[in-house]
Amino acid sequence: MGINSCSKDFLDQTSPSVYTADVVFNSTTFAQYALNGCYARLTQGNMYGARLSLNYTTNSDIEFVGADETSYNQTGNRGQSNYFAKASDSQMDWGQEYTMIERTNWVIQGIRTSPLLSSGDAVTKKTMLGYLGEALALRAVAYFELARNWGDAPYKTEPTLNDLSNVYLPVTDRDTIYDHCIKDLQEAENYVDWVGGSSSLTTERINKGFIKGLIARMCLSRGGYSIRNKAGFPTERGSNWEYYYTLANKECKEIFENGTHKLNSSFLQLFKNLNHMDLDNSYENMFEVAMGLGRSGEQGYSVGVRFYTNPKYGYGNNANVVNTSAYYFYMFDSVDLRRDVTIAYYNFNSKGKVQEDFQTNPMSYNFQKWDQRWMSDAFKSQNLAANGKIGYGINWVLMRYSDVLLMLAETENALNHGPTALAKQVFKQVRARAFSSAYYKQKVDDYVESFTDEPSFFNAIVKERALEFGGEGIRKYDLVRWNLLSSKIQEQRDALTKMFNRQAPYDNLPVAVYYKYKSDNETIDKSDINFYADRDTTGSAKKGITYLKTTWLSGLDAKTLSSCLNRVTLFSSGLDNPVANRHLYPIFTTNISESRGLLSNSYDY
Repeated sequence: MGINSCSKDFLDQTSPSVYTADVVFNSTTFAQYALNGCYARLTQGNMYGARLSLNYTTNSDIEFVGADETSYNQTGNRGQSNYFAKASDSQMDWGQEYTMIERTNWVIQGIRTSPLLSSGDAVTKKTMLGYLGEALALRAVAYFELARNWGDAPYKTEPTLNDLSNVYLPVTDRDTIYDHCIKDLQEAENYVDWVGGSSSLTTERINKGFIKGLIARMCLSRGGYSIRNKAGFPTERGSNWEYYYTLANKECKEIFENGTHKLNSSFLQLFKNLNHMDLDNSYENMFEVAMGLGRSGEQGYSVGVRFYTNPKYGYGNNANVVNTSAYYFYMFDSVDLRRDVTIAYYNFNSKGKVQEDFQTNPMSYNFQKWDQRWMSDAFKSQNLAANGKIGYGINWVLMRYSDVLLMLAETENALNHGPTALAKQVFKQVRARAFSSAYYKQKVDDYVESFTDEPSFFNAIVKERALEFGGEGIRKYDLVRWNLLSSKIQEQRDALTKMFNRQAPYDNLPVAVYYKYKSDNETIDKSDINFYADRDTTGSAKKGITYLKTTWLSGLDAKTLSSCLNRVTLFSSGLDNPVANRHLYPIFTTNISESRGLLSNSYDY
């Protein structure tokens, strides 16, 4: 009876450990804590810890999931990367994206209604508006991933109500989602500072340059192509593409003219810094998802040089989620410095030795941009003691400045029906870093100037973006928005088939390559490998040179050659079965069952 008599008062009490919105958003400190909770979602496994960065981003013509004839269409990352995704696969759950959206909605509403915006001093108001801009941008990031991976999706911009009246929603057309997000980002860029200088922002926080770059990237997707939920599921371009390309051009030009972000002078050092967990002082990496060593991030584990467990570097990795091939290798100019920073045509210690071991499978190269040898002493110490996978802690880069320069070149070309002087200038900036000064005139200046019309310059941009961003989760979405996904994958298949059969224009490629180790007996001498012609090793022994030999492409034995040719046709084959160009993913079965009949799968899933 005593409990009943005071039950109303008991239930009306609030726990002193609970922070309500009126408390949180009446303090800049608590507001920042709430914002940090939004950032934290980015590191989750189903976000940029693994899925959004490494799984959903394949396959393209230069990246594909590690698979063979029996696993290419399995449930999980192999099947989904080869366009055989299934609604029953739990990796198709978009719950993490909506958890992040819920958190950002709460922060956005809390700041907009905060008394600090009307009664606080100028510094406090600026701080709160900065947090608002970051939250708006983080919400846009989540919706961008939903739109480009699933297409049309439920869209809400307010926190969930207690009666759940705003929870069960039908999908909103992706173009509408893009438009809302672009508008939010245009507001956000007014509140957020440029990185560095007097700003407290680092590239692990949302900053003005990244927001502008994200507007550009989203505009190019909005003005580009995607498969549509219509009869026959056609691939169509978004309406009024010129408007969105103009806006993208404006934002990229403003980043370029501001000068805060620059290219690191060394492509190699850029990735060494990233692996070593050092923020880049040039601010080329415009926004990095801040992972935690021992806690989050599969960059270096599921993508990067393949390491087997060894006494020098410790526990091995499983760098077979994102692979590449000899096709991508030969896309590079032989003197392009990016090639050997991007492609690892070797494993480490697969034969029991503490040394690089040449990879004989031309369909199973890895990406060199992530390398245990470049990582910090803190990582190496943990990895030497590890008996299983640890969080590698390498940040995931959502945008680099070179991307902005190439988007600027692309939009200049499209809007002016041919390359402008500015388009050529910024294209040359990106390409110049890829070559030593001795090759600059031929490989940079003359090369870029040779493209004089809109189609040829566009095709050069398409290739350059492949060379610049391999393994970084960009290529697939580029090909989708250009409506080139299927045709470029077929171009890859045709080229690999010719390489394996030693047909023109690959008829001069060697049937075997010869290589040797440096004096450390650990590292292959990359400068002395005959990748482009057969080698006569007669007399090498007299010169004291000992070469090791491995078969190459057309020199493979019949069984291996047959397997490689088969994989060429199997990889990405889900694009043609049953709906051509079906690059979007199905909605997870559980998400559908919980939607009260408002959601269903399309695209013949």
